[in-house]
Amino acid sequence: MYSPQEESFSIEPVKKIPIMGDYDVIVVGGGPAGCAAALSSARHGAKTLLIEKDGYLGGAAVSQLVCVILSTNGADFQGVWHEFMGVMKKKGGVYEDEIKVNRSNRVTGTFDPEIVKYAWDELLSEAGVKMLHHVWVSDVIVEDKTIKGVLIETKIGRRAILGRRIIDCTGDGNICAQAGVPWDQGSNTSKYAMACTKILRLGNVCKPKDFPTEEHLQIIEEGFKKALDNGEYSNPIITTGRILNYIKSWSWALPRHRKELMLVTSRILNVDPLDPEDLTRAEREGREQAWQIADFYKRYVPGCENSYLLDTSNHIGVRASRRINGLTMVTAEDVINFCKYPDEIAKGSWDIDIWPPDSYTAPAVDRNSEEYKERAEKLGEGEYYSIRYGCIVAKDIDNLLVAGRCVSSDYIAQASLRIQQTCMSTGQAAGTAAAISLQENVTPRELDPDKVISQLKIDRSKVELAFKCLPDFQHN
Repeated sequence: MYSPQEESFSIEPVKKIPIMGDYDVIVVGGGPAGCAAALSSARHGAKTLLIEKDGYLGGAAVSQLVCVILSTNGADFQGVWHEFMGVMKKKGGVYEDEIKVNRSNRVTGTFDPEIVKYAWDELLSEAGVKMLHHVWVSDVIVEDKTIKGVLIETKIGRRAILGRRIIDCTGDGNICAQAGVPWDQGSNTSKYAMACTKILRLGNVCKPKDFPTEEHLQIIEEGFKKALDNGEYSNPIITTGRILNYIKSWSWALPRHRKELMLVTSRILNVDPLDPEDLTRAEREGREQAWQIADFYKRYVPGCENSYLLDTSNHIGVRASRRINGLTMVTAEDVINFCKYPDEIAKGSWDIDIWPPDSYTAPAVDRNSEEYKERAEKLGEGEYYSIRYGCIVAKDIDNLLVAGRCVSSDYIAQASLRIQQTCMSTGQAAGTAAAISLQENVTPRELDPDKVISQLKIDRSKVELAFKCLPDFQHN
C-alpha cells in the first residue's frame, strides 16, 4: 500500500519549459463533463482547449464501458445531454425505440460506446474546440490564488499551456488537488467510498426466446451448483452467487446491431482510487474476474454457448475519489429531501447509488427499505434536487471551476450526482460560467449566478426542443 508519509524525495532540476499555447479556457478531462464544458465555453466565444489523456473523447462511456442510459424520472436530462443523444441517434449509436420508460417510470437503455467518440468529435469540432490527446497534466502554475497555466507531459517532453480560466473535469479532481484546493474522500467511516468495477463485453450472444423460462433457470442453477461442487472458479462474483442476478435479468444487452452483452457484474473491494498500487491491483483483479465470468456464461448460460470475451474496459470503473470543496456543497439532506435553490445550475434525480466498498453481495440500492420506497414515490412524481452554482466553483483559487463527479458534495450526495447526464449538466454550467466571467471581467466566484442561470435556460431550451428523443413521462 502506497503511503505519502513514507516517501523519500529527490529534487527536480529547475529548467525552462516551452509554452505550447495560450487560451481563454482550458478544460482538463474529455469525459461527459469535460466535453460539455468545452462545448459550452467555445460556443460562448472563449478560445477553448480540451486536454484528454486518452486518444478519444467520451470518458467513462468509452474507457470504462459504462454504456447505459439511466434515469429515475428524466428530470436530470438537460441541455447538452439531449444534443449528444441526438447526434448518437443520427450516427446509429442509439435507437430511440430501445430507450424505454418501464413500469416504474424509469428510463433504461444502452448505446454503442464506439460511436460516442465520433459524436463528441463532431460536436466539439463544429464548436471550434482545440483538442489535445495523449497528454497528462502533471502540475499547475499558481500565482496569487490564480492558476496561470498547466504543465503537461507529452511525447516531446514537458510543456506549459497558459489559460485564464481552468475547468477540472478529471473525475478525480486532479487539477484542484494540484492547485491546493481542499478536498474530501471516502465514506463517513472509511477512506474507501465505493467498490470498483471492471466492465466486460461478451460477443456473439443470442438471447433465447422468452428468457428466462423455468427450463433456462434450471440449466443455470444446475450449472452453478456443478461449478461450486467442482471448485471450478475462485472468483467471488461467482462463488457468492452474485453472478446469478445478472444472468436472470439478461442485463445489459447493447443496441441490436451489436450481438453483445455488457456485464457490470465485477466488484473489486477496498480500493483507494488515488493509490497507484491499489489501482494496479484493481485492474488485475478485475481482469481475472472478467475472464472467469465470461467462461461461466459460455459454459452454463443458454444463448451464450458460442460467446467469447470481446473486451474489458480500458480503465477500471471508479465511482468516487476526491470530492472538491467549493463555495457551497450538495448535501445528503438536499438529495434526500429534494431541496431547491435559486442558484440552481443543474438538476439531480438519480438514486442514492452506493456500491459498498467491502461486500460482493450487498445491494447498491436497498429497494426494500422504507426510505427508498418513500423517495422512489416522490421521484415517480418528477421530483429532483438542485446542484447550486457554488458547487462548481473551487474554494481558494479564483479562476478554477470543477464539473462532473468531483463537484463539491458530501458522500451521500455524490453517490447520486455522479451519473453521466448530471456530469454533462454541471459541465455545461461550468463552461458557460467560464466564458461569461471572462466577458464580465470578473472571477467565477465574483460572477452573478443569475447570469449563468439565465444563459443556461436559453441554451438548454433551444437544444431540448431540437433534439429531445425520449418518450414522454407520465408523472402521477
